Amino acid sequence: MKYNKKPKKNAQRPIKMKSGEELHFSEYEISFDPVDTKAEKMPIQVKNQIQGIYDLITSDPKLAIEKLLVLKEQYPQVPMLYNHLSAAYMQLGNRKISQEIINENYRTNPDYLFAKLGYAQLCLGSGEYEKIPVIFDNKFDLKMLYPDRNKFHVTEFTGFTAVMCAYYSCIGKKETAELLYKALIQVDPEARMISFAERFLHPSLGRKVMNWLGQRAHKIESRAEQRKNK
Repeated sequence: MKYNKKPKKNAQRPIKMKSGEELHFSEYEISFDPVDTKAEKMPIQVKNQIQGIYDLITSDPKLAIEKLLVLKEQYPQVPMLYNHLSAAYMQLGNRKISQEIINENYRTNPDYLFAKLGYAQLCLGSGEYEKIPVIFDNKFDLKMLYPDRNKFHVTEFTGFTAVMCAYYSCIGKKETAELLYKALIQVDPEARMISFAERFLHPSLGRKVMNWLGQRAHKIESRAEQRKNK
């Protein structure tokens, strides 16, 4: 994998990226600015409400869920609604429903990258790593997966790279996993998905991360219970 590291002072400018495994290499841009894609486009009725609902996920997740369920019923092909709905349920401490929404998003919008990534994380977390090639149609490179695109947002790159790092760790290809992890760190050292990759690449560290996540989930569930009792 070859790439040009993006300087921090130019954090809003796209960078060139080469990635691949073995003899395959592709070149595309990674941008820290918004990237318009067909999958991200949404009806104007949804677009006008989505930012306000996003803000509610942390401040009033119950209200966010009410609004998102109505929109999802009307616009089931808008995958971002599922992402926000899953996050809102997790904020309430309801991990089971959150995961059900992730599964539903993948069933309804299987071509959407973040639907694939969410489902892939669930599969890896449950030890079903053999499902990863099926989810990504045996394409382990973003450009191969979406040949019509030449630019990807940094969160698309970090999410995909972290999942692939975890997958290659599971099948014993540690050198490839380390290569992907290095790219992940150098492109965005503050990426949220780094901890997910580390859980598989460095299992002892991963256990510490999982303990921390478990404690955090417990706190969220406790807060949710307190809200119920008020």
